[in-house]
Amino acid sequence: MGEENEHETTYEYVRDIDIPERFNTVVLKLCPEIREVVTIGYKSRSVYDPMTFEPSFNFLVAINLFFNENDVPKGGKDHYEGLFNDYFKMTYGSEMDFISFKVESLIVPPEKTNQDKFFELFKKKVDEKNS
Repeated sequence: MGEENEHETTYEYVRDIDIPERFNTVVLKLCPEIREVVTIGYKSRSVYDPMTFEPSFNFLVAINLFFNENDVPKGGKDHYEGLFNDYFKMTYGSEMDFISFKVESLIVPPEKTNQDKFFELFKKKVDEKNS
């Protein structure tokens, strides 16, 4: 499944799949720079078992990674795809080897400008009791 065409992005865009909580916990502990992992869809592909000729499906889960405000990614999309696929195998073992991940976007918050920092520091605090 690693030999996907770069221009082929025909995912089933469904909102009823999500990263399993157990796997999400593993990822966030091992990659503290990541704030959130969001699934954007999946692609399935039918493959045939050469011994039985029975069809089965492999799944490619497309994800976006959101990073913490003061953290930068430790690599590119390929780096995180490798980590996710390794961590998934580590978490669920070989019985789930039909699932892999594709990182679509690394989303890093913009760096604060001097103006943002100034107003964050000096902005007048509104007293809720007197408003």
